[in-house]
Amino acid sequence: MEPSPLVTPAWCIVSVYRPDLLQEAKTRFAGDDVDVIVDRRLGERRRPERAESDESRAKDRRRLSIDEYLRTQGLVVVSRQD
Repeated sequence: MEPSPLVTPAWCIVSVYRPDLLQEAKTRFAGDDVDVIVDRRLGERRRPERAESDESRAKDRRRLSIDEYLRTQGLVVVSRQD
C-alpha cells in the first residue's frame, strides 16, 4: 500500500476474505484518524421490496462501488463524513 495523506476521518474496511491485509492496514494507518475494520458481511443481502428515492439509489450505487473495491482490492478507504 502506498501512503496517502488523509485530511478527513475515515474507515479502512478490509474484506473478511483478505485477513492478510488487516495488519498491513493497521500499520499503515497507525496515528491517522482512520479506523481499520473488517467487513464481516458474507454473501448477498436481500433488498427490501420498496419504491426507492433518488437518494436511496445514489447510496446503493456508492455501496456497490465499495463492494467492488472490497472484491477486487481486498480493502477500501471511505470518508466518515459521507
